[in-house]
Amino acid sequence: MKTTNQNVARRWANGQDASNHNGNFTTDGNKLFSYRQLIGITTSNGTKVLLDYTAKTGNFLSMTTSGKHISPTRRYADLTVNPTVVQNLETFNPKPF
Repeated sequence: MKTTNQNVARRWANGQDASNHNGNFTTDGNKLFSYRQLIGITTSNGTKVLLDYTAKTGNFLSMTTSGKHISPTRRYADLTVNPTVVQNLETFNPKPF
């Protein structure tokens, strides 16, 4: 389903698939991607975790990812974390979610 960035975020939170108008912000309802970079995951208990790829965490990717993809998703995520938290978990367990 093609929709707005905010609706992509909302549909991810609701477990539904969506894509923005140009296909750079997408979800299958479980995972959320910005330009093929995983920025959101759903844990096995259904918790929506946003990976904060912004300058404040030292993990800045792009203005579009930070401002147009992560920003509208914050209000729908159950938890927002520094992406290095997940990267460190993967060191111990390749599939934490």
